[in-house]
Amino acid sequence: AVMVSLAGVWRSVGVEPAAVIGHSQGEIAAACVAGALSIEDAAKVVALRSKAIRALSGRGGMVSVSLGADEVGERLSAWDGRLSV
Repeated sequence: AVMVSLAGVWRSVGVEPAAVIGHSQGEIAAACVAGALSIEDAAKVVALRSKAIRALSGRGGMVSVSLGADEVGERLSAWDGRLSV
């Protein structure tokens, strides 16, 4: 809601995006701001995504590492395939 609302604030003062992009839940907001999803449909997608994430939580994670994939792979080898790049 915040992301879509901020786009509305910018539009109210005459700022129109030439393009939109998002990551994770931001993809839903970007689709709404671009007109590909109505606000109602975007809200439904957010709710369904939240249910799916709740069902999957505790089964994985993500991290950003400032190393090459080969070096990370070497460091993860001690976990016998339980961690991956």
